Amino acid sequence: MIKKTARPPLSSDLCCIYKVSQRLRKENENAYTPRTVSIGPLHYGDENLKRMEEVKVRYLEQFLRHAAKTAKFNKLSHRGCQKAHQIWEYVDDRIRNDFSCLDEFLRILKSSEQKIRQSYAEDLSYLTSEKLLKIILVDAAFIIELFLRSHFHSKGDTILSTPFLRISVRMDLWLLENQVPFFVLEELYSAAFGSWGITIYPPSFLDLAREFFQNYNEQKRPTKIEIKHFTDLLRTFFLPITKAEEQSSKAGAPEVTCSDRILKTNFTGFLRYCGLLSKPVDQEQPSYYKRERSGEQLKSATQLHAAGVKFHTSSSKCLLDINFSNPKLEIPCLHLYDDTEAVFRNLMALEQYHYPAEALISDYVTLMDYLINTSEDAGLLVEKRIINNWLGSNEKVASLFNRLCTYIAKGFINQRFNRLIQELNAYYVKPWHGWKATFRRQYCSTPWKPASTTAAVILPVLTLVQTILTAVAL
Repeated sequence: MIKKTARPPLSSDLCCIYKVSQRLRKENENAYTPRTVSIGPLHYGDENLKRMEEVKVRYLEQFLRHAAKTAKFNKLSHRGCQKAHQIWEYVDDRIRNDFSCLDEFLRILKSSEQKIRQSYAEDLSYLTSEKLLKIILVDAAFIIELFLRSHFHSKGDTILSTPFLRISVRMDLWLLENQVPFFVLEELYSAAFGSWGITIYPPSFLDLAREFFQNYNEQKRPTKIEIKHFTDLLRTFFLPITKAEEQSSKAGAPEVTCSDRILKTNFTGFLRYCGLLSKPVDQEQPSYYKRERSGEQLKSATQLHAAGVKFHTSSSKCLLDINFSNPKLEIPCLHLYDDTEAVFRNLMALEQYHYPAEALISDYVTLMDYLINTSEDAGLLVEKRIINNWLGSNEKVASLFNRLCTYIAKGFINQRFNRLIQELNAYYVKPWHGWKATFRRQYCSTPWKPASTTAAVILPVLTLVQTILTAVAL
């Protein structure tokens, strides 16, 4: 009889895969629930997803064949007696149902079982070791094989050749509850193809993952990043690129030495380097990664616009790169598609559980929720091309942002956004800007109000002129 494994400690540092709370789920259950394929143990056995189980098994078999073929190729190629393509054809003719790598993969998973269990916040003690490892192996092999077929543009693939199915599976793969730990995928991929002698396969599984989800990578973020799973990967795509990442992505960039930095700084910088100044003289730039208590809400887009704030589309691809330079407010363009709500909800849920001190996506959605209270606010941002609306009406845009922040922890926001809110509100409350906003709201809020206001001003003037002319005539 197979014994169940003891429940891992809840405080594990490896924990990164969570089941969304009922409070968040009831706002939009479909946003967190896979529709086509289950990945990992949390949705395993769902009757609505069983149809894909047979497909996943076929992918597993093909993955095992590819792994066995690669192992055989490496063994023969080390002899150096044939060219690579001849060895490959020789191996291909003789390997049909070779699943010799299966035991090795199970051994790898068995050695990481505790780490796998600790990656899930839910109690998996109801799953035996054999059952859990089977689920993880089938799902991991399915993902690796799917990514490879996508990379090599395989023709006739069940999923990739059907646009609707391809999109649906890709959406399911980044749901927070539908994950396997990324280290498992990397270890199995490396074991299967890491010893490949020629550059046919991509250098890393992270390259494959980045390529498969490239539609979400507007910034073309560098590959060298550390992630927990695919939900984490999507979140990383939205984060600002650090200077270290920019430097590491530049091939052949010269290394800046201490002496170079000293020569390029002014006298203040030299004193600071020598330890004579403990803090920079200039005020430290506000950071995305420092949180402050948020004491005020931002005025809506139409209120700010009435006060004279000029809305412009930023050229930046990072949604968080919002800047205000009196009176110009630059906001990167946001494309709203049918899956945008689900993307934001899963990323925000991940932040609530795993990144409460770095909830940058939640901060962005909160900021947009401040700006968009009504369909008029949404219409203004659509008109200024800050929002590219594929949802239909402006009412849907306003409803989306008004609902997204429900049950999301508030009270703190990143330092940079907090300063932005303070600057915009300070601009709004200046007497002249406030009067201008009040005048526009009371007298110019509809097309008819300016006409009636003008008429109300002109009529007394004309009456006065008529009176004067009458008096002169007498």
